[in-house]
Amino acid sequence: MTPASTRTFLLTGATGFLGKVLLEELLRRRTEIGVSHVFVLIRPLRGLSAQTRFTREVVASECFANLPDDWTRHVTVVEGNVEHAGLGMRDESVSQLQRVTHVVHAAASVQFDLPVALAARANVTASLNALDVARSLPRLERFVYVSTAYVTPARGGAPIVEERVPLPVTAATLYEDCLRGDTSDQELLARTGHPNTYTFTKALAEHLLLERRGHVPVSIVRPSVITASRAYPFPGWIDSAAGFAAFVMLLGTGHLRAVVCDPEARLDLIPVDEVSQRIIRAGLGDEDGEVIRHAVAGTAQSPTMAHCWDATQRYFRVQRVELPPRGRYLGQRGVRFMIADLVQHRLPVVVAGFQSKARKRQAQKRAVRISYLNDQFAYFTTQTFDFRSSVPLDAAFDGGKFVETVDRGVYRYLLKRDDRRWLLAGQRHGGHRGDVRWAVGQPRGNAWIRCASWLSTKLFRRAIGSVTVDVPSFERARAEAGDATMVLTPSHRSYLDFVLCSYLAFARPDLLPIPHIAATMEFARIPILGRMLRAMHAFYLRRGHGKDPELASRVRALLDSGSTLAFFIEGARSRSGEFLAPKRGLLRCIQATGRRCALLPIAITYERVPEQAAFDRELAGHPRDTMRLAGLLKWAYSAWRGRVDLGRVHIACGAPVIIDPSSDVHAASLEVIEQLRGAMLRPSRTRAVVAVPDGETWSPPVPVAVLAGAHSAQ
Repeated sequence: MTPASTRTFLLTGATGFLGKVLLEELLRRRTEIGVSHVFVLIRPLRGLSAQTRFTREVVASECFANLPDDWTRHVTVVEGNVEHAGLGMRDESVSQLQRVTHVVHAAASVQFDLPVALAARANVTASLNALDVARSLPRLERFVYVSTAYVTPARGGAPIVEERVPLPVTAATLYEDCLRGDTSDQELLARTGHPNTYTFTKALAEHLLLERRGHVPVSIVRPSVITASRAYPFPGWIDSAAGFAAFVMLLGTGHLRAVVCDPEARLDLIPVDEVSQRIIRAGLGDEDGEVIRHAVAGTAQSPTMAHCWDATQRYFRVQRVELPPRGRYLGQRGVRFMIADLVQHRLPVVVAGFQSKARKRQAQKRAVRISYLNDQFAYFTTQTFDFRSSVPLDAAFDGGKFVETVDRGVYRYLLKRDDRRWLLAGQRHGGHRGDVRWAVGQPRGNAWIRCASWLSTKLFRRAIGSVTVDVPSFERARAEAGDATMVLTPSHRSYLDFVLCSYLAFARPDLLPIPHIAATMEFARIPILGRMLRAMHAFYLRRGHGKDPELASRVRALLDSGSTLAFFIEGARSRSGEFLAPKRGLLRCIQATGRRCALLPIAITYERVPEQAAFDRELAGHPRDTMRLAGLLKWAYSAWRGRVDLGRVHIACGAPVIIDPSSDVHAASLEVIEQLRGAMLRPSRTRAVVAVPDGETWSPPVPVAVLAGAHSAQ
């Protein structure tokens, strides 16, 4: 065996989904594995050379974003074609490969309905060609072939799939029949019981590789349904719209509404990076001869089809893309499916034909994809495959939760939606297909909160262009907070902050619980409104009275009951856009409870605040306007009539600040302000300059001193 520091890999299929992740892992773990170099075999395609394809399809992929900038110096592109003898390589390429120690053949055609002769060339002939090249390499340690866990055909019931698969006749005979072309595809599949030409030809390739390997050590890795990554290059990464991703895309965009399956059948979803790890482990193993390993989740860690159906709809009802998901039928093929398929999938094509030719073509293309999904994938979704693996996933893997990771990956990487700017409300929001139904159907909130949220939805649609939310920032903050009691500390630029903070919590309870918000006693004195706000979880505090035993008691009672608090650490609204010196009275009350709390800094950035005119007058020396119900109603009426345009609003969350009985309250308060400043100004969260309808530009109302990172005036 060669020294670990001189391992050299030849990889086929590097332009594919799995191939990219495999190449990324080989380079990311280069020192650990001892990889000196990687050769990637790429065929010219549609007038593009192998090097051009590598640059456009591989180097440009986000998959490699976390690698050093010079990672390509460890990779050499070899032009060739796996379906040709000698892999179609030039002589100079063959001489380069003499130092290769490991060959990983991951290239394949995964089209299920490809004619058997074409599938055999892509999956069998190509594999044998790769083996022939591997046999000629003097330093070769192992040849790794990527197959599929479905090479064993199901024969009724819940098939138990071991890591060996028999064939009724010799693989060589079946292979010759495939190439000769005098036997129909249906007859060939009937001989072995395989559902499609993909699994059939992968099974043939396995047998022939093992029969013809000679002295070459061969490892076969059999993944199940490969989908988005679990951890590397980052959670949810995916760039293939095939397989389960097609199900998620079509269901999530509201077009797939009837699916052939057994709702209780378990779908074995395996993260692509877990497959990559097992391929590398198989290549570096010290077993002699042939090795066959499943790369599967296993029955116990696989979600049911019903769970995939429900979880994906839940996710895309919130992260809406096109139409809201509306699943109508989930079950076996029969009369009910035929009716649902006709109404939900075929009639929309007819309707689109009356609209325009472009819409009709788009609808027809989508209908073909849906039909392919229900025809070709029914074999995998109507029964549970009990795969047995000698290298199981770790017990921490939860297939049910992993479905949401896939949903997020499809949303971001395939549908190209940025969840850092998730649309919460405003004129650009597509609506809830019934605001009343949405408000009533949310999982949290009393009648007052539901009514207020419904009214707010209407008001935002008339007065604000868009309210966007940096969802990942909130998810990170919650994860970092751990089991600490959450306390929300929003920035304070407007009275609208009260509404937006609670509205976000009502709309996205997965991000924030609906808080009890500390408000100044001025609100309590406003007729009617004071009581309404109290019913919507507001509680009031007196300013400038030193220690308030009543407030301390109220804070302790709320935290003891498991409630979430929210208060504005700046106290008053900032008139100039600068962050004000933090107030620490309520922080001390929280600290006095003895609890470990996480302060979540929530930065709310406005294009235009509702009170801007009043702020300008105050800054010019005029007295502050008195808070009156009449003024609020007048503004709401103007907004309702379309006379108010606040532009864009963005909400992001900074890193949580932990406070406990031993914390320095003063330092914690300053850290909250710094986190608010960072979340509000971070380029990836809020744009520094935003185009507005009249062609001008807008910069967030933040002074140069703050942009420079200086502390705001005390």
